[in-house]
Amino acid sequence: MTVGMNKVLVIGIGLFVSCLLLQCEQVDGKEYIVGDEKRWSPDANLTQWTEGKKFKAGDVLVFKYKDPLLMVAELRDTYLFEKCALYSPGLIELYTSGNDHVVLEKGTIHFAPYTPPYCENGMKLTVHVE
Repeated sequence: MTVGMNKVLVIGIGLFVSCLLLQCEQVDGKEYIVGDEKRWSPDANLTQWTEGKKFKAGDVLVFKYKDPLLMVAELRDTYLFEKCALYSPGLIELYTSGNDHVVLEKGTIHFAPYTPPYCENGMKLTVHVE
């Protein structure tokens, strides 16, 4: 084979592989805005919000809020969550941006506002992730 034929062959293979890659479907997690139009707020019915949703590892929860007192605590410990004991060692992460994106991992994850009165008044979210 000549050098010119080798170049054409390499370019042809490259184009073929590129076309194959474009055909591949990218699998990303689904994005959920917590509380939908009411967002992450005391007005949102978070228990009702989870009904009918099947969360999978890789899905993303988006917590949108303006009030800094609603910063989001993430826990895995059910007992501490039920008691609104949102501190270490049960606290996994504290989100404070007001536009927090949380990628879900398999298992049961709890979320509550870090400021005590909100959690104690029932603003809580439990998510079961497959």
